[in-house]
Amino acid sequence: MFILGLQGSPRKKGNTDTLLANFLEQAGAAGAATHTIQADRAGIASCRGCGYCEKHGVCVIRDDPMATEVFGLLREADMVVAASPVYFYGVSAQLKLLIDRCQTLWSRKYVYTLKDPLSATRTGVLLSVAASTGRQLFDGIHLTAKYFFDGIDARFAHTLVYRGVEARGDILTQPGVDADIAAVIAQSVRPMIARRRILFVSPNGACRAPMAAAMVQMRGGTDIRAAAAGVDAREDYSPAMVQAMQRSGVDLAYRRPAAVDAALYGLPPTMVITIGDVADEALPASPTIERWDIPLPSATTEETMDSLRRIIAEHVDRLQPWIDRSQPIA
Repeated sequence: MFILGLQGSPRKKGNTDTLLANFLEQAGAAGAATHTIQADRAGIASCRGCGYCEKHGVCVIRDDPMATEVFGLLREADMVVAASPVYFYGVSAQLKLLIDRCQTLWSRKYVYTLKDPLSATRTGVLLSVAASTGRQLFDGIHLTAKYFFDGIDARFAHTLVYRGVEARGDILTQPGVDADIAAVIAQSVRPMIARRRILFVSPNGACRAPMAAAMVQMRGGTDIRAAAAGVDAREDYSPAMVQAMQRSGVDLAYRRPAAVDAALYGLPPTMVITIGDVADEALPASPTIERWDIPLPSATTEETMDSLRRIIAEHVDRLQPWIDRSQPIA
């Protein structure tokens, strides 16, 4: 399981930073892999409001960390934790800059009607602190979080907010914080860690394995975590494969192949399926290993890639009893 933290405060080791770090520390102790983006120091360019993503499905800015890293992390995350102090009843400017750039993902979801494979399982968590104590103090930040999580295909599951937190370190003396975090870990993190895990491995992890993983993930919903890996992982997914999946309504943009030992973030697979020529010694230990003999097409035309997608879907059909838990796959 992978949790992405978005730290929106410009203050190093401030209350927001400390609250997020404590949350991720507890999640890590439960078995999750975590990563934090410090929004103030991420170097993300601001949204230009140009509408390019609505016309082309991708952001016009191609060379900043949002395009080269953050979009991919948001797509790979099982949980996104957005943390911000309250500034004028809203999120910090630093976090808002990152949120605004997610118009690209909103466009892919609502303009292009594409579905991210993790949309049924990804959750969003809001953490916030404020110095004052007004009744409507968190209303604005809550609305921003609601529509941000919707745009990135995450179910807004938990809100932890604390009033009267001003001086550095005040969050450490706030009553109930550790118990609040522990409740979220118990309700949302541990169940995701306990899911059955299926890993698809192909020679480079750029085409057949991610196709299969996406199909299984969308069928398995909240009960399964499917992942793809390559023995010799390439830098990017095959553009022809991404387009073929997009023609079927599935969004695999902004993802990259993972190495075999990194694909499930340290958790062992329940089942491993190889597609193509993969040696036994390249595979992680698993109680069940299957091999699918599906060759790469000799060309990457729409016809050949759509044919490959249908062939993989037929193999996934035969996994349905395992997905449904109705019977094991021999």
